[in-house]
Formats: sequence, C-alpha cells, structure tokens
Amino acid sequence: MPMYKTGDDMYKKYTAKYNPTVVSTRFTDVRDVALPRAQSGLTGVATVREAIRRVLDTQGVAGGLRATYLAFGTKLWKHVNRQKEACVTPIKSGLIAYFKTAYGLSETILNAVATSVLGG
Repeated sequence: MPMYKTGDDMYKKYTAKYNPTVVSTRFTDVRDVALPRAQSGLTGVATVREAIRRVLDTQGVAGGLRATYLAFGTKLWKHVNRQKEACVTPIKSGLIAYFKTAYGLSETILNAVATSVLGG
C-alpha cells in the first residue's frame, strides 16, 4: 500500500529543508558564480522584452494584450535557448497555435514577435 504525504509531512520537510542558516550558507557559497549568471540571464530577458515591445508598438497593440504577447515571446525565447536549432520551427509553430487558439491573438503579430525574438 502506498504511503502518501500529508500536508504536515510536506510542511515538516519544507521547514527542515529551508533552514535560514543553511540557505544563507549555500547562497554565500555560490554567490560568485550565481551573480554573473543572473546578470547575464536578466540582461537577455530585458533585451528580448524590448524587441517584443518595439513590435507591439509598431502593430498598435495596447492594454492587457501586450502582456500576453510578451508571455508568448519570452516563452519562445526560453525554449529556443534550451533546445537545439532543429526544434525551433516546431516549437515556434506550436506556441503560435497555442497562443492564437487559447488567447485569440493575431497570428500575424505572433509571427512578427517570433521573428524579433529569433533575430530573423
């Protein structure tokens, strides 16, 4: 018979795992490696978001839809950075279909955002 974790079990593990002293020591140990990586990653995200914003400004997208197009563009960027080049086309196509269907976004604008993210 399987043993399922209860909420109390998960809470006890969380409090043991995230002991402030232990976490502080771990963060201190990896600080010199983590900070440059974080700066590089955050700079990349900011660059991609700015490219997407330029497309949205050109296309006249305003209001809440901007956030949804930004979500599409950053999700595409995330996948492209983690996958091999051969995967780019199917991932792009799948994300365009998903955002078009689920959120009713314009395929033309999604393609323009994808082009800006992919640098093409």
